[in-house]
Order: sequence, then C-alpha cells, then structure tokens
Amino acid sequence: MTTATWISTLAIFALLTWTTFGRKVFNPIRLILPIGVMSYFGATYLRDIPSGGSNGWVLAASAAFGALIGALLLLMSHVEYDNKTRRTYITTGIASVGVLSIMFILRIGLVQWVTSHGRTAYEYSQLHHFDLYIIGPAFIFMAGSMLLVRIVGLLVRARRIRSEAVSGLSA
Repeated sequence: MTTATWISTLAIFALLTWTTFGRKVFNPIRLILPIGVMSYFGATYLRDIPSGGSNGWVLAASAAFGALIGALLLLMSHVEYDNKTRRTYITTGIASVGVLSIMFILRIGLVQWVTSHGRTAYEYSQLHHFDLYIIGPAFIFMAGSMLLVRIVGLLVRARRIRSEAVSGLSA
C-alpha cells in the first residue's frame, strides 16, 4: 500500500469516526462534511473504473455490503430531541466504531494481501474475471452506500422524533 493510500484510508476513517462517535448535535455540517470528503476521494478513485468482466458485480457487492454496514450503524444510533435547546442529537457508542472499523480493516487487509501476493491475486482476478484496480472504486462504493443509508435513515428518524416532540409540546 502506498503512503497516499494509507493516508486517504486513515483520513476517511478518522473523519467518519469523529463525526459519528458520541453525542453530537444533528446539523447540516454533520451531513455535509462526510459527503464532501467522500466526494473528494470519489473524484480521485472513480476516474477510471475498470469495466467488463465481473467488475460490475464487485461494485454492486461492495455497495450492498456498505449499505449493510450503514444499516447497522443506523440501528446503533440513538436519536433524541432536546426540548430545552430545541436541538436534535445523535448518540453512538463504541460498538459503532467497531462496525465502522470492519470496512476499513477489510480495505487495508485486502490491499496488503494483494500487495504481498501479487501473482496469486492476479491469477484469482483473471479466473473470476475482474480487474485488481477495482479495489479503490469498490471501497468508495462501499463507503458511499454506507453513508447514504446512514444519513438518509438519520434524516428520517430525526424528522420523526422532532415532529413527535413538537406535537407533544403543543398537545
């Protein structure tokens, strides 16, 4: 793995962990920051997506796995509305960092394995009709779908909680 790959992987992990762990005010910055970072890395890794063979299936599987991780993170998130401050808060625990870590450990482990076992990885990719250069885009698809599921789910839950709290105050 190159230094740039290590830095980008750790930067995405650090940012996602920092923006999600603990009790945080649910505001537009919490939504825009991860999307902005993913957009930057997406522009880098999605320039030349290998096509043909099983590459599409690899991307679809990566997106599905990312959506699963996003759903797990959503289930581990607690949404609450504070009537005093009129703010919505999202709280996540250390278990969510563990789930988020799965995705990054897979990325690092896979790239390290491919780097250490180049010939075997190449033969495997040829046997299964995919390009080894799909790893970067697959990671972006995985992280992007994870963010999409989690953010949309949190928006829906926050809106519902806020609506219930406001209607409870007026009743």
